[in-house]
Amino acid sequence: MSTVDATQLAGQPDFAEKLLKDTSIRVSDGYLDAFHSHVDPVHHDTGTILFRKGDDSHFAILIAEGEIEVYDEESGNVLAIAGEGSLIGELGLISGDPRSASARTLTPLRGWTIDRAQYREFLSDRPELATLFFRKIYAQLSASYGKLRLQFVALEEADRRYHALAFLFVTMVLMINIYALVNSLILTNLKVTHQSQVMFWTSRVMEVWGAFVIWGLTVRCGLTRHDMGIRMGNLWKSVGMGLAISAVALAAMAYFRTMLYPELQGTPVIDPKLVTITVYTYIIVAPLQEWICRGVLLTAIADLMPGKTRPMSAIVITSLIFSTLHLHYSQSLAVVALVSGIVWGWLHLKYRNLAGPIVSHFILGNAATLMGVWSIWERG
Repeated sequence: MSTVDATQLAGQPDFAEKLLKDTSIRVSDGYLDAFHSHVDPVHHDTGTILFRKGDDSHFAILIAEGEIEVYDEESGNVLAIAGEGSLIGELGLISGDPRSASARTLTPLRGWTIDRAQYREFLSDRPELATLFFRKIYAQLSASYGKLRLQFVALEEADRRYHALAFLFVTMVLMINIYALVNSLILTNLKVTHQSQVMFWTSRVMEVWGAFVIWGLTVRCGLTRHDMGIRMGNLWKSVGMGLAISAVALAAMAYFRTMLYPELQGTPVIDPKLVTITVYTYIIVAPLQEWICRGVLLTAIADLMPGKTRPMSAIVITSLIFSTLHLHYSQSLAVVALVSGIVWGWLHLKYRNLAGPIVSHFILGNAATLMGVWSIWERG
């Protein structure tokens, strides 16, 4: 602790101002002037340890300028940050109990130390000043309680959101299993009988039904449009990256299609004859699937999982689920869905905007159809 001569600071008018801060009590100037001679003005550099937990509480500090951090050394938790006009170590002036926490300066500090022995001696026959200190301590405790109350409310809200997201995740997993079961039992048989249109519309009806249920769940758990990537922020960055990814993928598909699938030799790269209702409805299907898989499911998993690797873990888990939902078509399409799902998941988390994944999904899905590779993927 570095002290300066009492005559340098004790008579400064801001002592009374800081001491009376956050109180409405009136104290005579004579009492305050007399109290000046019982305090020691101090300066401290940043990072100075003022006292530690368990130390004797023989003084308090009234802050004129700067900030003090009160913390628990064992847990490392910050308990409070006090600024101009605050009393630190004030409870020790009354109780005399050992320090219940540690304190250090966050910035250069100017203030006054109030010795416990002199405080008790001086206030023994001056009830006005005793009342002042009790009012000041009460005001500080009230402010601390208010902050704790706000933190408690925030923790309650976080806990509620966590349980709601967990319920959303479990419900979505059950719905996905139902979807996969229907695909396995019904759509696979329709595929054998070449009823592709029935397969297509059955899948779309299930997706729309699921979307209504999921929308209700997102409202319940407090997921906002912003959380799910339905927002204007980073819109053009997301779209631009989606287009860039699509351009690279389209070039690769055009170059390798005949190498990977010799049966496409001699066919046009883009065949207008392959345009069906599937192409037109993809303008709804692509956004719907991206909203369910990336906007809702990926967001929920990323919020639920702990650790620094949760974004990548959420992307992988969501992509595996997305891939599984394509297994009723073929293993080849499931692999394509896995790879594309990872790319679109990364794109969604990078910009927190669904526009890029939707644009890329729409372009690449329809390109695969018009290039003839989708029908090959469907066959396995």
